[in-house]
Amino acid sequence: MLQDFVIRANDALLAFGEQEVNSLFEEYNSFAVFGITDQQDAEVPEGVELTCRMGEDTLYSLEVRVNQAERFPGIASAFLMATDSALTMEAAIRDPLDRARKAMQHPENSFEEPVDDLNGTYTRVYYAYFPDEYHDGANWLQMTIIFPQKAYWETAGLETEDSGEKSPSVPEDADPEYEGYFSSDDYSHYEVFSTATPEPDSAAKEYDSVWK
Repeated sequence: MLQDFVIRANDALLAFGEQEVNSLFEEYNSFAVFGITDQQDAEVPEGVELTCRMGEDTLYSLEVRVNQAERFPGIASAFLMATDSALTMEAAIRDPLDRARKAMQHPENSFEEPVDDLNGTYTRVYYAYFPDEYHDGANWLQMTIIFPQKAYWETAGLETEDSGEKSPSVPEDADPEYEGYFSSDDYSHYEVFSTATPEPDSAAKEYDSVWK
């Protein structure tokens, strides 16, 4: 399951102009640590680190950590798209782009959405930002995906704070200027965009113009 998931994520990473996952750092029955590095099969992470926790026949969670804010939207979005084949680039990038903007505008201010790590019937997503976490000048943006129980993998969608089993979508101290970007509409916008090709006024196109 993890191998298939990474293959789907790699396709999306390439679509966002990113490198594929190309290094495996640790692999055990219960978790694996891998990443994107400049050279194939590197021994240590280089700013993009992924940790997946898993069981014998399913995936429990995935933690995506990136220490370059400009790369976070594309990388995080690619792994969101790997959870749901119907998810468009525009829909996937909306929240990661949000969090990257927040971190870049106020790089000294951390934020962290509390994670409910119990696997339910929907995929849940949480974000965090840790400035200078290891006192080396690197600021880490983080996305945690909590996968649904195995029986719901085919039908599970992403759910937000405003319905059902919710994941926090907007930190309580969110700046007013970000209102309108955070998803507070039960991801109803996922049903609006019918094509994965970024339109000129789309969030995905905006990503291209802002970060490229």
